[in-house]
Amino acid sequence: MRTKKKAAAALSAAALLSGLLTLAGATAAHAADGCDNNHATTVRTAFGGKGQGIELRANGSGNSTCAWGRIVGGEPGMHVWVDRSSDGGRTWEPQLGWTEISSGGSVWTEAWRDSDGRLMRACGDSGYDTAITCTSWY
Repeated sequence: MRTKKKAAAALSAAALLSGLLTLAGATAAHAADGCDNNHATTVRTAFGGKGQGIELRANGSGNSTCAWGRIVGGEPGMHVWVDRSSDGGRTWEPQLGWTEISSGGSVWTEAWRDSDGRLMRACGDSGYDTAITCTSWY
């Protein structure tokens, strides 16, 4: 019986460690379309109702171009997301990667592919039921 308890405890510890290592390797602006946030540049900026910066960040070139939104100088309860358009901004896929600041003053969305003539913009608000601010299309 004692051996079974030790084995079960060891298995639980291994599973917990594996889960923690997986979380440690994840990045917030990674994955939505197989993109990552290495070597990023802020390409558009707008300012929300409480002065927070809403940024569209991008990296890559050609068919490897990715973009994501970020809030800086914000506060908990603020939101950021990106919109993606395939027709020059007439219509768009809304609120991709929508996320909320839960603590601190900054948060970013997942990265989304914006190649093949697609345009992106970052949008955000100062909390639920507040005005939305968006960057220009890029």
